[in-house]
Amino acid sequence: MALIQVKVLRSMRPLRLEDVVIGQYKGHSKGGKSYPAYTDDPTVPNDSLTPTFAAAALFIHNARWDGVPFLMKAGKALHTRRYPREIPDAYERLLLDAIEGERRLFIRSDELNAAWALFTPLLNELEEKKIVPELYPYGSRGPVGAHYLSAKHNVRWGDLSGD
Repeated sequence: MALIQVKVLRSMRPLRLEDVVIGQYKGHSKGGKSYPAYTDDPTVPNDSLTPTFAAAALFIHNARWDGVPFLMKAGKALHTRRYPREIPDAYERLLLDAIEGERRLFIRSDELNAAWALFTPLLNELEEKKIVPELYPYGSRGPVGAHYLSAKHNVRWGDLSGD
């Protein structure tokens, strides 16, 4: 199975800026409570361009998946909701497996190298061009641009956060 994952990663179309949205959470007040911005952290420079959110449309170069977008997103300081007890139990089991040295559930070095090979050119381009992340409020569902990205590909985010 892992060999298949590495082959898929190696056959992915290089990521392009137009297929990616980056964001950074900003502070705001709601209901009398203040929420910090990423740059409010004293260890973060006020002019930091470090993303705290990313959404991307990825494409696999083969006949079966040609033109099919695989959308992914991840971020910090996003909207949270309570999860069923099964989810914390699953994480607890995963941590115990890691402590016991169970390797089947974790990424291998060749998989990690393939993932870095896919993302590093984009990360370099973001840094070289000094792309400014789209701001999104702390506790929100992320930048509005992520919704435009999914709409561009005629897809809706279907995750647990209710997007």
